[in-house]
Amino acid sequence: MERSRGLNSRAILIRTMTYVMVSLSFASVSFAKPASYEMPSNIDPSARYVFFLHNYYVEIHGPNDACKYHDILKTFADNGFTVISELRSGKIVPSEYVRKTVRQVKRLLDAGVPPERITVAGHSKGGVITLCVASQLGNPNIGYIIMAGCDIKSLAQAYPDFTQIKGEFLSIYASSDSIATSCQNVFSKAIIGICYKEIKLKSEKGHRLFFQPEDIWIVPVMTWLNQRKNNGHYTLFPMPGQ
Repeated sequence: MERSRGLNSRAILIRTMTYVMVSLSFASVSFAKPASYEMPSNIDPSARYVFFLHNYYVEIHGPNDACKYHDILKTFADNGFTVISELRSGKIVPSEYVRKTVRQVKRLLDAGVPPERITVAGHSKGGVITLCVASQLGNPNIGYIIMAGCDIKSLAQAYPDFTQIKGEFLSIYASSDSIATSCQNVFSKAIIGICYKEIKLKSEKGHRLFFQPEDIWIVPVMTWLNQRKNNGHYTLFPMPGQ
C-alpha cells in the first residue's frame, strides 16, 4: 500500500513537472521579442543594408492584412541583409517623409558603410519615395529597387525631378499591373550617374504581386542584390520564360 502511494506520488510529480515545462515553453514562444528593423545603434561597415519602404495599403490597413509586411522584411533578413524599415500610418507625403530616409542613409555613409552595400527598396508608394531618395542623395553607387512604383497616376505630383536621380536601379513589375508600369520613362530622363535593369514579370496578380514574398520576384531581386556592380549600364532584362 505504501509502495503504491509512493508510485502515485511520483507519477503526479512527473506530470506536474511536465505541465510546468510545457507551460514555460509556450510562454517563451508567446512573449518572444519580435525582430527589430529600426536603425541600428551600432553600425557595421561590413554589413549589407536594405531600407524597405512599404506601400499605401499598409499605411491604411496595417502590416497584418493582405500585405504581409513582416514576412517581406524577414525574407530580406534571412538572406543576410540588415533590414531597416518602419510602419507609416495615415496619408504620408512622400516629399516630406523622404527626409528621414535620406538622413538614415547618410548616417550609414558617415559611419563608413560603402554605398555599394546600401540599397533602398520600395513597393508602389514606397517605390515613389525610393525615387525621391535617389534624387536627393545623388550618389551613383547606392542601389535602388523600384517594385511597381513608376507611372502611378494617383501619385503623379509626388514624383521627384527625374533628371536628378542617380544610382544603380532595379525596376520590377507585373505584366498585368494596371496601376504601375515600366520605369523606362524615368531612366530616360536621368542625365548622368545611373545604371539600371528592368524586369517585367508574367503574373496575373497585378499590383498585389509584391504583397507577399513569393519566389517569382524574390529570386530576381536577391540575384540582382548579390550581383550588383559598381559601374555599368543595365538594360531591359527579360527573365526566362517571359
